[in-house]
Amino acid sequence: MTTPPDPFANLGRLAEESDATQRAKGASTALQAIPELQRWLREIRQGAVQELRSAGMSHAQVAAELGISRARAQQIAEGRATGKRAE
Repeated sequence: MTTPPDPFANLGRLAEESDATQRAKGASTALQAIPELQRWLREIRQGAVQELRSAGMSHAQVAAELGISRARAQQIAEGRATGKRAE
């Protein structure tokens, strides 16, 4: 995915919507789609970490760059999620 999932691509316009009913409906739709946005962002992060690894960085080096633990850098590279929010 190279663009945010709908309806997130249009959130700027949503905030400017003059019709309060449409603004509320749009906000509700966006809130319901948050899990899809989180998946998209995790895919971006995983791809970036894998790119850093492919460029020769160790998990420890990636971790230092991102301000996370080495174990977390490895989990991200492998696509493993942790915690209830990731489920």
